[in-house]
Amino acid sequence: MQITVHFLASLRHTTKTREWALDVPAGATLQSVIHSVLVQYPDLAGQEAMWHLAINSTHADDDAVLQPGDRVSIFPYIGGG
Repeated sequence: MQITVHFLASLRHTTKTREWALDVPAGATLQSVIHSVLVQYPDLAGQEAMWHLAINSTHADDDAVLQPGDRVSIFPYIGGG
């Protein structure tokens, strides 16, 4: 099944792309998407602990199961005061 991964903020700059179409097997989780992202974009390795993940604009945990056509958004946490 196909999903779309959207890179936001500094991740967009590092990957040099706004979105990436990704084929994943049925039952795939966000953790498998993270693995695929790190394989495709090895410069991001070590940063994944600082990412916020969302499926269709809703916060999701690593074990969330994806559905066909889902939009996964990945962006770094932003701090402020």
